[in-house]
Amino acid sequence: MDLVSNFTSIDEDKLINYLKISYSENELNSLCRNLDLEKEDIFSKYVPFRQNCENFVDEVKRHGYFHRLFLLLQSEPFYRERLISTFPELNLSSPKNKEKLDSLTKRVQFTNNNKQHENLDHEEWIRNCKDNMVLILGKDSPEEYMQELEKIGENVNEMGYSPIFIKKQEEIDSISNEDKMLAYASLSRFIIIEKSYAAGQIDEAKICAINRFPAIWLQKLDMGDTWMQGDYEADFKFIKVIQYEEGTLKEAIQEGIKWVEDFIETKKQYLNNIYPWRNKEIDINS
Repeated sequence: MDLVSNFTSIDEDKLINYLKISYSENELNSLCRNLDLEKEDIFSKYVPFRQNCENFVDEVKRHGYFHRLFLLLQSEPFYRERLISTFPELNLSSPKNKEKLDSLTKRVQFTNNNKQHENLDHEEWIRNCKDNMVLILGKDSPEEYMQELEKIGENVNEMGYSPIFIKKQEEIDSISNEDKMLAYASLSRFIIIEKSYAAGQIDEAKICAINRFPAIWLQKLDMGDTWMQGDYEADFKFIKVIQYEEGTLKEAIQEGIKWVEDFIETKKQYLNNIYPWRNKEIDINS
C-alpha cells in the first residue's frame, strides 16, 4: 500500500463530504476506534451526521493523524471505490489482501528471540483483537447454514470489524471444542450468535453468558433455538436479542452493533473509574 507523504494541504471540506457519503455512523465510530480517538469527545446524537464528520476531522487534525486516517481508508474494511478519484493528489491505492490480525499473530509467534519486545507485541496483538475481532456463532452445517453466517460476517466486515468463524479456524490438538470457542470469544470485542435454529450455539450462548461476554443474539422472526434461553436478556445486561426478517438483516446488525458499542463504552468508563491503577488522578499509595 502506497504511503501518503504530503498532508499539509488536505481539503477538509472535501474529506468531510467524503466521510458523510461513504460511511455509516457505526463505520465512523469504527474509524475513530482504530485511530485510538475518544468517541465521546467527537460524536453527539443531538447533531446532524455531517457535524459529527466535521468533529471527527477536527480531532484527526488536532492529533496530526491525517496520514494514519488515509492508511485506514486504503485498508479493506474501509476502502471505497470513490476514494482514489476523490483525492487524486494523494497518490492513494486500492487495498492489498493482507489481514492485519494474521500479521500481528505471526509477529507474536516469532518474538522468542527478541525478549525485549515480546510483551509489547503480545499486548499489541491482544489490543488489536479486542478492538476489531468479532466472533460469529450459529448453526454452521450443512453448508447453507454456514452461508447465512458468512452473510452476517460480510455485514460485520463492511462496518470495519474482522469476523471470525470457529469452524474455519485450524484445530489445536491440545484443546477441546469448548476451549477453542472460549479462546476466540475471550479475544473478541463482542460476539454475534445467530439463534434461529437449534444447534451447538445453544451451549455456546450459555458459555458466553456465564463468562459475561457482550453478545448480540440475532433471531429470525417467529423462530428460535430454545425457550430455555428465552429469558437471558432479562437478567444479563450484556446480551441483546434482535429479531429480523429476510430483508432486514443488515439493519438488525447495525442496531446490535450500535447497542454493543454503547455498552462497551459504558463498561470501559465504569472500569476505569473503579480500578484505581487506571485512574491517574488517584494516588493508590495514599
